[in-house]
Amino acid sequence: MKHLSFKIIILCILMPPVLYMATVSGLEHYMTGHYRKAVNNVYLSDMNAVLNGSVSLSDAINESVSRYIQNDPVIGMGLKLDVTVATNRGTILYPPVLQGDEDNGLQQDPMDTAQKNFRMLENGLNLEVEVFIEPFSLLSGGILLFYIVVFASALYGYYRMALRKSRREDREKTEELQRLHDLENEYARRVDQLDTERRKLAEEYTQLQQSLDNQKREAERNEEDMFEEIEQLENRLSQNLSEQEQQQEEISRLRDQLSELEKLRENVDRQKEKEAERLGKRFKALYKQVEMYDRALRGIAELTEEMALKAEEVIHQLNDDPALVPIKRKVFHKKGKNTVFEVVFSYNGRLYFSKNSTNYIHVLAVGTKNTQNRDLAYLDRLAR
Repeated sequence: MKHLSFKIIILCILMPPVLYMATVSGLEHYMTGHYRKAVNNVYLSDMNAVLNGSVSLSDAINESVSRYIQNDPVIGMGLKLDVTVATNRGTILYPPVLQGDEDNGLQQDPMDTAQKNFRMLENGLNLEVEVFIEPFSLLSGGILLFYIVVFASALYGYYRMALRKSRREDREKTEELQRLHDLENEYARRVDQLDTERRKLAEEYTQLQQSLDNQKREAERNEEDMFEEIEQLENRLSQNLSEQEQQQEEISRLRDQLSELEKLRENVDRQKEKEAERLGKRFKALYKQVEMYDRALRGIAELTEEMALKAEEVIHQLNDDPALVPIKRKVFHKKGKNTVFEVVFSYNGRLYFSKNSTNYIHVLAVGTKNTQNRDLAYLDRLAR
């Protein structure tokens, strides 16, 4: 469609992934700061047990951090949280790693454990938190789907606006064609009148010429009057011939305009064919149980926007459940041929379809009550 901007289409295609990547990057940065504060508040929550030696510092940190991660609902939606807790001397306390020989599974003295815990706390702990959003997770998919829906809606709205503009121009062209056609008929009628008048004047001239000849033979004294009358008739004839030449020039100009209008009409027909081709691709993608014939696609392209939507609603019902579609009548039923059904939509619309033994729908023609006779003739030829 000539009113669609290629730049806007490219923008609506490229912006969702670009905004998706920017949003994921910004969200990872924000969530990293958020979870760094949250983990910093909970990873040393059991300090009483750590200081009295009933549990080692690494076990207490492991239990607190693990419990926080398990209870956080966002992490289960595709957020990956990497937490590292280590002493200033490089000993990793979280995530759990294989310990040395002192962690041999034997019960240790609480006082020794408390002293070790206190020394590690006294030396200081380093907390590192990093957040990643997994690419194929529910969270990342939701972000990308949100941007796709937003820009697809914007593109659809832009397409509807361009479609209305194109239909308005087509309607204006059709009205102009009709106006010029009426003007051509009016000029043709005027040419016929002038031609009739020319023939009448020619007959009068002939009669007057004969009368003049007779009068010349009868009397020389009337010769001067007769010449004056001939001169008047010749002037009238000359004037008539001049007007006829002007009318012929006007006819030639109208024929040129008609030729240009025919070219314009051909352009309109090509646009309708392109619209029918676009509808065919769209229906083929949307309605897998329906086959659209070319005549049906052209008929939908020629309908008004409201009637076209009603026709597509009927096609949608045929695709989902043909039993829901109210049948007005059977058009014909010949031996060896499928029955053709007629459906009425939007009061004046007509849709003709047939179905095979597997309930696969063939939409044969779509039109209005005004095109019903032509559509029925087409169906009759199709059934032969």
